[in-house]
Order: sequence, then structure tokens, then C-alpha cells
Amino acid sequence: MITLLEDIGESVIREMTRLAIENNAINLAQGITRIEPPERLLDFAVEAIRGDFNSYTVTYGRPQLRKKISEIIYNETGVEFDPESEVLITTGASEGFASSIFSLIEGESSVVIPEPFYESYFPLVALSRGKPIFLKLKKSDYSITKAEIEKLSPYKLFILNSPHNPTGRIFKEKELKLIADSVLEKDAYLLVDETYKYITFENPYVSPLNIPEIVDRSVIVGSFSKTFSVTGWRIGYVLAREPIMKGIRKVHDYLAVCAPSPFQWAVEQFKWGEDYFSSLRKIYKEKRDFFMKILKRSGFDFYKPEGAYYIFAGFEGLWEGNDWAFAKFLVKNKRIAVVPGSSFYNDKKAGERKVRFNFALSNEALKIVANRLLAGVT
Repeated sequence: MITLLEDIGESVIREMTRLAIENNAINLAQGITRIEPPERLLDFAVEAIRGDFNSYTVTYGRPQLRKKISEIIYNETGVEFDPESEVLITTGASEGFASSIFSLIEGESSVVIPEPFYESYFPLVALSRGKPIFLKLKKSDYSITKAEIEKLSPYKLFILNSPHNPTGRIFKEKELKLIADSVLEKDAYLLVDETYKYITFENPYVSPLNIPEIVDRSVIVGSFSKTFSVTGWRIGYVLAREPIMKGIRKVHDYLAVCAPSPFQWAVEQFKWGEDYFSSLRKIYKEKRDFFMKILKRSGFDFYKPEGAYYIFAGFEGLWEGNDWAFAKFLVKNKRIAVVPGSSFYNDKKAGERKVRFNFALSNEALKIVANRLLAGVT
């Protein structure tokens, strides 16, 4: 008997991490950030662990943290979410995404996934027994076009990731308006992954919450992991209107019980603002600009990322084989681990001449990678 799980492969990103360990390679595959976390945040975590914050919290998350997130979102967008009934603290954005999809999708429901896409979206839709509809982003700049939107058949959910992983694109207001109109026309929901919204460069992040008509049909998933460089803490959040949130909270309760208690408290206590984000953006912009120069000099072509900390690069002219052959060559011969581009596509051929680099490494590690790439990749 063929089971549902037989159609779902293991994570390619985690596989490349294992190969990085086996080959003593520098890991540019997994989205781990080597930026130092804020010292005061770490102090709060230690205080929490040594204090009385090691038991379960309320399933939905510490009330004070939910209130803080509600206030932050209001200050950023002018949209208010009730912290008592419309905010949920999750075990990372990944669990927030899973709980949202499992609550919104029943068997046979269709889900729009812009392609290329972060690798976990398709397995989660498959596990919910939904049917994916892959919307092709424009090849030149990974934009969403009206022509592709108009091709869509009826669907229940539209997944939007901005800043986009793997390309680093920030979707513009006119694109968000196209999506919003489509969601409303189809009587569907919009699921937004804004994990990287504070890591932006020339262009600011644009929230779909700026479009009033779509607010009541939106589910916003965010994370503190990348923002504070604590990817192992697993603290994320979900925002949605109460009728939608009721179902999400039910799934979360049985899936995770609650997010890690001491880390919830630490994030709650930590004060951050524009000074912190400006400094963070400056650090990442310097790394991006340095790494883009290295990739360009090495012969790669790529779209200049507007946000997040990845570069999705083509290697035409550098390597005759496909993405998997190239990735395995790099990890074994150059001791650099990257993600094969095909893992971000349903149409594998569309990504077989691309790989994804993570540039959120220390400056020392980036210089080592630069020397290895500039020495030639053949």
C-alpha cells in the first residue's frame, strides 16, 4: 500500500547539512545565522532558566508576550489583533505554519504556492491532503504577474513568503493587491510567512495588512529566530482573526502544547526598536554586498536579494552537470555546502542550474568561502 509519506522526501536542506558535517565543510545550506545574539537577550534567557520559568506556559503563549506582539504589529501596520483571542505563540514559525495549514485545509482543498518556494510548504500541504497549485514567479525578477494570477483555478489558501526564500525578493504593493483581489474573489485565505521581514536592504518590507480588505482573511506567521539570531530557541507567532485562530489554536495545542517557556520570557523582557533593526540591516547588507561581489567574480549570476540572507545563484557556464552534481562537488571538493536549486521547485528542471547560498556567516567564514570560490569551481 502506498502511504502519504512515501510521496514526501526528507529535507534537502538538512541532508546538505549532514553532508557538510561529513566533509568538514562550511555550511551555507541551512538557514543558520552566525550573527551574535543580543547579549541582554541571552542574559534574560539564563535568568529565566535559573528562575521559575521552566514549566509549561498557557498553551497559547505567555499573555504578556502576546500583548507585546499585538502592540508591535499595531505600531507597524495600524492593525490591531486581540492578544487574548487573535495571537498565538508557536514553536517557531515552522510549527505556526503547520498549525495554520492543518486547520485551514481539509482533503481536496487547493493551495497556491508561488514557485520557487521554501521546501516545507509542499510537504505540509501534502500532509494536510490538500492539492498544491504552483504559481510560477517571473524568471527575470521573481515577480508575481497578473497573467499568472488570472490562470489560477479555485483555491482555499494562498501562501505568500516575503522577503522571499530562496530569492530574497520583497513583493511590492501592486503584487499584494493582485493577490488580495484573487483571495477575495476565490473566497480563500492568505497565509503570510514574514520570517525575514526585519532583514531588508534598499526596499522596506510591505505587509499585506496594509490592504484593509484582506486583513480578516489573513494569517500572519512570524518568528524571532532569525531576527535575534537564536534559531534554536523556536519562538514564533501567528496572528489571525478569532474565527480563524480558534482552529489554529486547537491544532497547536495537540501538536506542540506550548513554545519553550524560558525563551518566551526572555523575548518578552527584551526591548528592541529601530536602532537594533538598523544595526542588524547594516550587518547583513555588508555581508550581502561582499558575497555578491565574490559570486559575480566567480562567474555566478543571480537576482540581487532585497531581504533575507540568501542568494539564489545560477551556475551556467561554470558547471555542465545539474544542481545536485554541482552541490556534491562543492561540498566534497571545495568544502562548501549549498542547497540544490531544484529542491525549491515542483518542476525540478526549472531549478537544476541553480543553488542557494546562505551568507549569514561570520566574516571569517565568508572570507574562507570567498578564497575557495575564487580559486575556481572546476
